Formats: sequence, structure tokens, C-alpha cells
Amino acid sequence: MLAARLGAFAAQVSMERVPASVRHAARLRVLDTLGAGLAGVQLGNHLPLAALLESSGTMQVWGERWTRSAREAALVNSFAVHSTYLEDGSRYTGGHPSAVVIPAVLAMGQARRASGKEMLAATLAGYEVFLRLGRAVYPACVRLGFQSTAILGAVSSAAAIARLLGLNAEAAGHAIAIGASLGSGFKESLKTPQTQPLQVARGCEAGILAALLAQQGQPGAPAVIERGLLPGFGGRISGEDEASVLAGLGVDYLLPQTYFKRHAGCRGNHAPVDAALDLALAEKLTAGDVASVRVGVDSVTRAAAIEPPRDGKQAQMSVGFSVALALLKGHASVYDYTDAVLNDPALRELMQRIEVGVDPKLDAGYPQRRGAWVEVTLRSGKELRGTVPNARGEPECPLTEQEVREKFRTLAAPRIGARTNALEQAVLALEDTDGEALAALLALQDK
Repeated sequence: MLAARLGAFAAQVSMERVPASVRHAARLRVLDTLGAGLAGVQLGNHLPLAALLESSGTMQVWGERWTRSAREAALVNSFAVHSTYLEDGSRYTGGHPSAVVIPAVLAMGQARRASGKEMLAATLAGYEVFLRLGRAVYPACVRLGFQSTAILGAVSSAAAIARLLGLNAEAAGHAIAIGASLGSGFKESLKTPQTQPLQVARGCEAGILAALLAQQGQPGAPAVIERGLLPGFGGRISGEDEASVLAGLGVDYLLPQTYFKRHAGCRGNHAPVDAALDLALAEKLTAGDVASVRVGVDSVTRAAAIEPPRDGKQAQMSVGFSVALALLKGHASVYDYTDAVLNDPALRELMQRIEVGVDPKLDAGYPQRRGAWVEVTLRSGKELRGTVPNARGEPECPLTEQEVREKFRTLAAPRIGARTNALEQAVLALEDTDGEALAALLALQDK
């Protein structure tokens, strides 16, 4: 059964047997996730949820002075991460494993005083389960109305925490089986970015609970993945699809294939933004030069887009807003997705000249390619066209390590100030630190 096979893998993940390049890729993803979470806290995105937390405990809520139980700390940290839409992701799953795996691992890592090496192993276990199951159900799950991060959150978090708890293969399989029943979330919820991250954060928290139940000896349904999760979220699943989940397991690690974002907002916005920025740079354009803009995207991207957005939160899902922001400011920063920027008369006027539509030809390559094109008509009458096969940050056109580190500093510094460098160095040498030390660096301190 798939749960048992995945559990056997999760239980035996050992950093000594993982290639150095994969270990380093995992460290960079922890760093990137912390930056996204700290930005979410700085923006106050977590505060409505945080006001409802009731537990006591010593697990750190990132960028805050206060602490909670491991489960509630993971819940609010996951919410903060996903609220920014800045975390890494996978175009082959349409999801974001970091948002559900890493907050769970760091909260339980602090609780157990786990070593950095153990936390990295747990992170890798969670990612692999997420990415392998995600490839089997995506993009069918989106067409059925589900959000992949939410439905895969609990099962992947459970795998990670099973590894962190040191569960044996049988118990880890039960943790994964229990977690497989706990993920839930709809694509339509993306229309309300203020609360949509809750379905992701619940999956993160649920995976911890699933692993703790398995640690007590409680069972999960043995065939729940092949008879429940895969057909339920992916439609008709064949034996070939099931085999693909296990192909290369423990040998071919998928974690390095996740992309890093260099812009804020939904990933579907990024190829259009890259195309617009490339044109602006090549032609030395300003927003005043632009008479009109046409943007072509795939149908999955267009279905998730909110055009026009009503507020700064909805702007995270708007291709038109993101392209206008890029042409007007030369970037698409998370700190620009606000009501104030959306209500800027110059930006609103430019958005009225931008049309976003579906190009069926872009669907043909999806999700192997998630490209876009931008056509700009200048006031002079000149017409320009830019095409991007995939947004920057994908394995085919990766961000450099320096770009990932600079992104982290930009996001983290507004919240934790002078300790940004110490946190960066601790994560990049994660095997030499532990959960408690990392949590101390993430605590907000009086200036």
C-alpha cells in the first residue's frame, strides 16, 4: 500500500545518504520560507487568526514576542507564510510544500530540541511526499475545484513529523494514512486571500496531530491513498499513476525542482510580470509610453485571477494589477500589494489599459511550461511583444543563491532587524544548530 511504502521512506531518510546539493537546496528553502513568514507577520496578516489562539506553550511564533503550543505555533506560522504568496512552489503540483512542511518541522523541532540535521531530514521527507502525490493529482485536482497545497498539506506534514519523532516504518505509514484524510481546501477560496491561508495552515497543523496519533499506536486506513486521496482529488487514477508516486523514491529527490519566487502575488502572475519587465528594460519604457497592454495566460492562471481586484489582498491574485505594478514601479514587491497602492490614481488608470485573456496554446504545454506573453502598444503606435516560457526561479531559469539570500534579507529585516544576518547564517549552517537556537533568533525582541 502507498501509505506504508511512503512511511518506510520517511522513516529512513538520513542526511548522510542525501547528496550535498539536495541538503543545500533544503537549507535554502527553509531560509526562503522564514523570509515569507516574517513578511506576513510584519504585514499583520496573521493577527485575526492569532487573536483566536488559546493554547499556552513555549513554541515560537515567528517575529513575535509571544509563544504558543507546537500545533498552534505551526498553525499561525503556516498562515503567515502562505498569506504572502512568496514561498517556493512546484508547477508540477500547483502547490507550496514549504508552507505546510517547514512551519510544522520548526515548531516540533523546537519542542523536541531536535538537531538541525534531524529537522532537515524531516523537511526532505515532507517535501517528497507532497511533490510525489501532488504530481499524481495535479492539475486534475484544480479542475475538480480543489487547492493542491491544502489537500496535500496534512499528509506531507504528517510524513515530516513522523520522521522528526523517529517513528518506525509501520508507524510512519500510519501517520501518513491518517494525514491523508485530513487535508481539505478549495480553489475558489483563493478569491478571499484574507482567509484562504487557513485551509493551508490547518493542513500543516493536522499533520502534526496525525503523527502524534500514530506515535500512540493509532492506525490509519492502509489503502487510503490509492482508494481515497488519489481518485478523490485526481479523478480516475491508474496503476501507472500509483507507480509514478514511488518511482525513484529515496534516490531521485524532487525538492530541488521547486521554484523560488522573485515577485509577490500568485505564481500565475509571475510569467506576465517577467515578460513586462523584460520589455520595459529592453525598450527603456515608462508607464507613460504605454497606450494599451494585452496579456495572454493559460486557463488555470486565468481561472484563479481576480480582475479587477477590490483590495490589496485580492491584488495578489490579479495579473492586471501585477503587470501594472511592474510597468509603473519596475518591481512587484509584497509591500506594494496594499489598498493604498491599488488606489493610486496612476496605477488604476494603467490597469484600465490592460486586458488579460486566455491563450489556448499556452494550455497545451501546461504544467511542463507555465508561460505567458505580453503585447504592448505604445502611444507612438509601435507594437511590442514579449514571451516567457516559464517565470524566473524555475529549475530551467533559477534564481542564484545570492538572489535567494537577498530576497530573505529584504523580507526579514523589517521584522527582526539586526538579527537578520545571524538567522541567515544559522539556517545556511542548519546542521550545526538546533530547534531551540533557531527559535530564539526568530523571537521579536525589544529594541
